[in-house]
Amino acid sequence: MKLRRGFTLVETLVAICILVSIGTLMMPVFQKVQERAQSLICAQNLRQIGVATLLYAGEHDQTLPKIEPWPSEPVYTSADGALSIVEALGPYGIEKVRLKCALDLRGPNYYKKEGSSYCWCPMANNQKIQGTKANWAGPGSEVTLAQLFLCYDYSEVHNGGMNVLFADGHVAVSQ
Repeated sequence: MKLRRGFTLVETLVAICILVSIGTLMMPVFQKVQERAQSLICAQNLRQIGVATLLYAGEHDQTLPKIEPWPSEPVYTSADGALSIVEALGPYGIEKVRLKCALDLRGPNYYKKEGSSYCWCPMANNQKIQGTKANWAGPGSEVTLAQLFLCYDYSEVHNGGMNVLFADGHVAVSQ
């Protein structure tokens, strides 16, 4: 009887084909895991923007900053005193790297156009916060901080939704 010392060419090719097939089937799973991880990094960036915003408000008589939502097409005039996110919140730890969402960079890339992947909600500008509420349009028209949008993705890059930062600091995906 003859002893075999290795695999035949056919056996090796069959094994390679099986591994390639399994890899092909697993690729969508790996892509979803990667997108979820990038979405979580985006949510963490927004949480840090929220912390910086509350620090800003703490030093400015509990008033939220006035930030330009569309730097490439300004809503406010220069006399209005609106700043970019990094100008307003930079002293509180927000750096340009915190304004990037990896899924936005793949397309449509608002970071390149606006200098940030995140849009500041103009309704939050100069809002006075007290405890758990913000004055929406004066006394008597208050909303909770958990209802007030602060910042969100410019586009729906997270499985058809956007990460949204609320004034109380929590981040949720809006579908």
